[in-house]
Amino acid sequence: MTGEVCEFLNSIRVVFVSYVKAELLRSRGFFVGLLSMATWLVLFMLPMTLFRDPEMPAGLVSTYMFVGVAIFQAYSVSTWDWGWELRDALFRGVLENVLVSGSSMFVLYAGIVPVTVSWLTLSLTLTYVILSILVAPPVLHVSNAALLVLGIFSLMLVLFAYALVLGATLIASGTSGIVVEFVSWILPIATGGITPLANLPIAMRYAALLTPFSYPAELLRHSLGLSTPVLPEVTLVATSILYPLGFLAGGYAYFRTQLRRMLKEGVKTVSLW
Repeated sequence: MTGEVCEFLNSIRVVFVSYVKAELLRSRGFFVGLLSMATWLVLFMLPMTLFRDPEMPAGLVSTYMFVGVAIFQAYSVSTWDWGWELRDALFRGVLENVLVSGSSMFVLYAGIVPVTVSWLTLSLTLTYVILSILVAPPVLHVSNAALLVLGIFSLMLVLFAYALVLGATLIASGTSGIVVEFVSWILPIATGGITPLANLPIAMRYAALLTPFSYPAELLRHSLGLSTPVLPEVTLVATSILYPLGFLAGGYAYFRTQLRRMLKEGVKTVSLW
């Protein structure tokens, strides 16, 4: 068992080093990505700063924006770092080689996770700096540390479950365009990723509560004292645990089903759209 663990960890290390060398350094993806991200953040934040309520404290506005952007970036990481990489692995034949060798395809994900965490940390730091320049420094005050930890854990479950659904959709159809566009752009906004559910119209609020994406965002804002949840706290906590776990179980089952189907029928023609 120890030998298998060491082999698995070594595989993760190889994937991590290869990814850093090929994608971030050799192709200059790190610098291009950093520049494009800074440009996107400025364009995203400027309208919000120009049309904000002048009576609302600048620090509070900045904090709302920081949390909203952080949640949106977390969804983007799940979409592009994990979903897109699986698509790329299919396109290049890497996934087939991994499966034929008898290794777990989760080695690919595990090797990318350190890069994802580093990139997300850098992204949030850049967001904080830009907001401090354009508006005011965000003021993050943790009013309930336990709920904050639970919110982060719930968000990670949802992100990983979504990555599995996206990966399974890729394997099943050879395309991910509809899922990518719907989840990475519409759902984060429509389910409270950018604004608290209490600020949404009633119909949209009920629709948001049907998805697992709204609960981690609602819990995170509540733990930071930025909003009052639309559900009782006990209900919110229970749902934030059970719904993401169910979503993860369903996503994993769907992924395994499509993976077995691919091994029998072969790989579909892969395209983004």
